[in-house]
Parts: sequence; structure tokens; C-alpha cells
Amino acid sequence: MRALMVPIADDALALALDRIWVFTTNADDVCCHDPAEAEAILRAGALPEQGASSPNPRYIRHMFNEVAPFCDPTFLAVFKTFFHNAITGVLMEAEFTPEASDEVDSDFVRVFNGFSQFCFTALQFADPCLSARHHRAFWSAALSSCVAFLNDVNDVLSFYKEAVHGEDFLASRIYRRSVSEDIPYLAAYRRSLDSGLAAYRRVLDLATDEQRPHLDRYMTAFAYFHFHCRRYRWHDIYPGLTPIDI
Repeated sequence: MRALMVPIADDALALALDRIWVFTTNADDVCCHDPAEAEAILRAGALPEQGASSPNPRYIRHMFNEVAPFCDPTFLAVFKTFFHNAITGVLMEAEFTPEASDEVDSDFVRVFNGFSQFCFTALQFADPCLSARHHRAFWSAALSSCVAFLNDVNDVLSFYKEAVHGEDFLASRIYRRSVSEDIPYLAAYRRSLDSGLAAYRRVLDLATDEQRPHLDRYMTAFAYFHFHCRRYRWHDIYPGLTPIDI
């Protein structure tokens, strides 16, 4: 997934980013089912004097130390902040009630979840034209749309996997919206799809001619991976899709 979305020529940097993406995916799953681990990660990140109480915070330090030589220190601090913001989002989302109509389920909580800020800004490693240090104005303008794209398209392309699981479907953003707003599920689904496509267009509109191909590749590859990765089960519906084995 990282190689498709953020192609990197430097092998050491590519490996460091691979480890970050794999660990982040695993940490998200772990923390969603174990809020105590999310709390331990946040304490270790924001209160380092307390020390690491589990292997996860120790590995987080290692993974950021690996990528540190390849980026500006200020970006590294922001990158770490985005990571811990997502862990905060996990804790907030854990307060959702089983009922779909839930005041906790807000746009504020939505922005924190899914590591979207963290994952999208990793694109700054792909080319100097996207450097967070030298093109901060672009990222400041575009990041909200970047997050909207990843959140909405992930919801749209995860729905079948979640439906097969059952419990994940009931917790999904699209289902909860359809129930809370009393609208058909398909209408809620189409709203997420339209929102994701609008975000895609906004990101490209904000980009320079030099930046645009990298951003287009990132977002197109995100959708491509979801369609072809066995985890999302689209091959069950469209057998002609060539699966990506991971």
C-alpha cells in the first residue's frame, strides 16, 4: 500500500515508512479493542518522564527515530502529533453508545480518527515539491480535504467487509448516519461517496502542476488498494479483480 501511494527511491526511508504504516494499522486495531493500551501510548508520548509501560510505546519511539534523519525536525514533531491525535480519537470513539443515534459521534471526533492526517502527510517524503517545510501553505489549505477524502473513501470501500463482519457494520459511519438522520442507507452511502469525490477535486485544485501528479497517484492508489486487497473482500463481488496478497 505504501509503495503504491508513496513511492520512495531511498531504500532506508522506504523501509522506515513501511514499518510506520504497518505498525500504525496494527496499533489502530489494538487500541480500538483495548482503550487502556491507547492511554498507555498517549502517556508515553506526552509524558515521557513516566516511561513506556508496554512494548508499543517503545516501538513508536523506535519508528520515529528511524524516520527522523529524513525530515525536518518541525515536521517530525507535527508527524508525531498527528499520530497521537489519532490515538486520542480512538479513545473518543470508544465512548460511542451501541445505538446509532449518538451525540458523541460528531465531526470533531471524526477528524481525529483513522490516522488520516498522519498517513496523508507521509506524502511529503515522496518529492521535494510536497515538502512540509517548504510548502506549508499548501498543506495548511489542503489537509482538511485530504482527511475528508481518506475518511469518506475508506467508509465507501470498507462497507462490504463491515457488512460481512456484522458488528463492524453497526459501528460504521455510514450506517450510523442513516439511522441518526432517518435516511435510507443507500442515500447515506452516496453522500459519503460524493463527499469523497468532492474532496479529491479540492485537493487537486489546490495543488500546483508539479504537485498534482503525486497527489492524484496517492488518492487513486488508495482506492485501487481497497479494491484489490483481500481484506476488503471486493473480489467476492467482482471475481475479475486481481487480489493483492499481503
